[in-house]
Amino acid sequence: MNNIDIYETNLSIENSIVQYLFESTGNKKIIKAVQYSAFETQSGATIYNLGFGDYNSEVQSISDKENSNNGDMWNVFNTVLSTVPRFFNDNPGFPIYVQGSDSSDLFVVECKKSCSKKCSVTCKNKNRRIRTYTYFVDKYFKELSKDYIFFGLDEKERDFVQYLPKNKYIAILVYKKK
Repeated sequence: MNNIDIYETNLSIENSIVQYLFESTGNKKIIKAVQYSAFETQSGATIYNLGFGDYNSEVQSISDKENSNNGDMWNVFNTVLSTVPRFFNDNPGFPIYVQGSDSSDLFVVECKKSCSKKCSVTCKNKNRRIRTYTYFVDKYFKELSKDYIFFGLDEKERDFVQYLPKNKYIAILVYKKK
């Protein structure tokens, strides 16, 4: 995990939103944002949702539905991941919730309208983004577990369970160890 290429980020904090903005410089220049937004669970605990996507400075919003295909996917992904330890350092005690924008049933409905894959029963694009994150966690689980505790959202049980590599999850909940 050392010697990875990442983009320089600029930190912005407003209300309960922490943003790291950076410029993806692959085939073209695209402003990207990693955003941590606080929300409260039913039990009253505060959790931060990790969001990521193309940043529109005119309306100051993030589109997490785009696939930029900018030729620098790993630099971008590594940059997103590089914000996690920084976020925990600045926000101790708060967990991070990670789920792809392609994990909802609404995504499947929208995907079917223009999908070239013509999936029969199961949408092949559903949960693709969370699979990228779980692949990373699986690959580095032993090393990451020294500093973090992971839970996976089991789709059938609709509950968080202890994260076990190679299992399928539709979301991840990450805590920084004290």
